[in-house]
Amino acid sequence: MRTYRIVLCVVVLLPLLAAAAWAQDKPAEPGKGPLVKVQVVLSRYEGDRKTSSLPFTLLATANGGQASIRTGSQLPIATAANGSFQYVDVGSNIDCTVKTAENDRFNVILQLQDRTALDKVPLAGSATNPITNPVLRNFSYTNSIVLKNGESKQIVSASDKGSGEIIKIDVTLNVEK
Repeated sequence: MRTYRIVLCVVVLLPLLAAAAWAQDKPAEPGKGPLVKVQVVLSRYEGDRKTSSLPFTLLATANGGQASIRTGSQLPIATAANGSFQYVDVGSNIDCTVKTAENDRFNVILQLQDRTALDKVPLAGSATNPITNPVLRNFSYTNSIVLKNGESKQIVSASDKGSGEIIKIDVTLNVEK
């Protein structure tokens, strides 16, 4: 009878314990994995004419850890006619995770947000003393791409519905030696 209990425990509990162990993601180990440089270039076009190009370079260890860039400023937005303001972040935010893949390739996972302020529009007040707020333009992108050392790819080309502007993102990966 005791043997049956032990066998039953082994048969039932062992697969459950094994499944629980496999389900846990291992945290990124600092310093493990090759060091890679990821360059992200956010370009804006009006038709065929490039109007701006913003390069961002991140140095990351290809172990699943995250590298981030936050750049920009806070813009005051009027919330009431009495002069109350709320501050909104404008600028670029990039989160990048790099993992090693098969055949000397790397899986680059990107989350990018770019928020800019356009012309101010009047909300209240008088013609001589209007209360204005900027129009905020927001672009966000999340995806992953597999690249090899030295490879560059354009990962998105999107049109802004309001302005007709075209936004393109290029990514380049280089293994640091």
